[in-house]
Amino acid sequence: MTAEQYQRVRLWAGITSIGANLGAIWMLAISALWWAPLIPSTGGQLAVLGLLALVLMLINLPFEILLGHALETAVGRTRQSFRAWLGDWLRQSARAGATLSFGLLFFWGHHFSGGAWSWPLLGGAFVVMLLVVLFVPQGVAALPGSVEDRFALALAGELARLHQPPSVVRWFDNSDEESVNGYLVPWRAACLCLATTVARHLTPREAALLAAREGWFRRSGATARAVCIAVGWLMTGVGAGLFIPADSALQAALLGAAVVTTWCFAALFIWPTLNRSWMRHADLFLLTLAPREEVRALLEKLQRLNATDVSLPAGKTAVFHPIPPLTSRLEALS
Repeated sequence: MTAEQYQRVRLWAGITSIGANLGAIWMLAISALWWAPLIPSTGGQLAVLGLLALVLMLINLPFEILLGHALETAVGRTRQSFRAWLGDWLRQSARAGATLSFGLLFFWGHHFSGGAWSWPLLGGAFVVMLLVVLFVPQGVAALPGSVEDRFALALAGELARLHQPPSVVRWFDNSDEESVNGYLVPWRAACLCLATTVARHLTPREAALLAAREGWFRRSGATARAVCIAVGWLMTGVGAGLFIPADSALQAALLGAAVVTTWCFAALFIWPTLNRSWMRHADLFLLTLAPREEVRALLEKLQRLNATDVSLPAGKTAVFHPIPPLTSRLEALS
């Protein structure tokens, strides 16, 4: 399977999953006109919200299996057993389900209180969103003498040679045999989280260049702007969901969730353009640290490892693609 085919399967499975979620939540919200009055008790309504959160999570399971395990196994990008994958999915779904339940209870509480809790609820939602940003996973420290520990030491030397600030390296395992990923923790400029595959597939020099590239996002303000945009966009959707007319607290919960889901879906048509611009500027920053041919070779290697798109028509690039295809990135370096 080529990178283009791999990405097409992922794209369309993702779009279908989003469509299924949108259809399900709006169907539940509209149908609540008929079935919500049959559940008058507060305890019964809360139990229904918990059940609906579980149902909405299970709707995603077939798509998660396809993208998270079946496809990755078929193309040889993971050796994780289905049982191990399912365990990871259950742990992640528990957190996602708790977040979804909180969202449903949020809109339910607004209607239940007659709007009296609107501003306290909105403030609480804002705090929760900030906590999500603050508690980005930081990975774990490498064992002394391990491959990752030796790589981190070599990486520190390369960062010094590039005149870049030092970083404390933390590692995570994403169960992928090929993809190389990493990020700077938003609130800790000196904490660099790397997938264990980085130590297997990249040289310390290559990893240092990519770490420096991540540093550009922070220094340029792109990271801060991205966080503000994400929180602001979500808060706008939550605010809109609070004031959608509903006949019952149950319907208000579902309508609020439907509005936020739709609003977040709309973001996929708008914000990728800005991210592509940041990506190009970050790529150009690498030219201040390394020769053009070295940067080109690094981007080509990333494309092979992560199986990203090599080329795309302009129309397709504009939607759902925050990372430009390889050909566009290389042209921008010229």
